[in-house]
Amino acid sequence: MSAGALLILKPDILAGPYARCPAAAARDAVRGLLRVYEPATAQAFEVDTSAQAVAWALANIERKVRARDWYVRTLHAPGPRLAALRNLLSGPVLAPREDGSVRTSDLVLGIADAFGFTVADRRRTRCTQRDFLGLYADNTHFTRLAGSLRGYLVDQEVELYRYVGEEELSTLHIAKEMVRRVVRYPTTHYDAVENLLHVSDPGARDWTYFLNTAFTQRDTAA
Repeated sequence: MSAGALLILKPDILAGPYARCPAAAARDAVRGLLRVYEPATAQAFEVDTSAQAVAWALANIERKVRARDWYVRTLHAPGPRLAALRNLLSGPVLAPREDGSVRTSDLVLGIADAFGFTVADRRRTRCTQRDFLGLYADNTHFTRLAGSLRGYLVDQEVELYRYVGEEELSTLHIAKEMVRRVVRYPTTHYDAVENLLHVSDPGARDWTYFLNTAFTQRDTAA
């Protein structure tokens, strides 16, 4: 079992126009993941932009698989995991409301659940300047990028999840890539600043920071 990957839902997935997405696009993100792990049974997409978005995601996933030993497209329990993904397509998690939309966070959390990850801890908090540095310490020396990131995150609410499970942690990174492409940036290469969610693995600098602060010193926000 993993030591507990960290998933952070960023401000644009919790509020504003990207807090909800068309249910059809959410389903296409799931279909994109099925193409990663079960390409022989590819399903047609509902949204015109999804084919290109999924193709971009698959190309980026392939590049990372080639570059990083830990980034793999392996499922330890492919049968139940893929069945759970298929069930998302018609299940209650992605059941649209009257305007045809679903909560984008429900899509992300539903995918994590389908992959067999369970929530070991959860916190909702307002991102501080210190949190911003803990998350993006390696990027803050780029002045323009630092300013954009600061404006995007500081004093905004984020939601943190610590997940444990039997599947490879790269599974969550692959899900992140697919959701970003299909839902947030279906027609362009996405902006690295406003990108819905973040995933960090045990031992990484940002994982260590948040496990030593948010999950030990703060109460869950109401």
